[in-house]
Amino acid sequence: MTGRVEALEDVIETALKVGLALSTGLPGVGLIAGAHRPLRWGILLLILTPVVRVAVVTAGLAVERDWTFTAVSSVVLAILLSGIWVSVHR
Repeated sequence: MTGRVEALEDVIETALKVGLALSTGLPGVGLIAGAHRPLRWGILLLILTPVVRVAVVTAGLAVERDWTFTAVSSVVLAILLSGIWVSVHR
């Protein structure tokens, strides 16, 4: 693998680890403190973690100039974001 691919995988791994840690920690804080806001933020971060992963992959594919997979990944990202938008605006 090239150095760029490994760097992209490192960024993806970091994004997933941070998303998982925050989406696990915030509900725990909410449960301990008896507050609803950290619970909601934890759930939101849990939902957004895969979206961030697709966004990072899309950017990485664009940097690599792999236009076919950049287009496919962009469509997947658009579908995810439209689903979130529809659910928020219901």
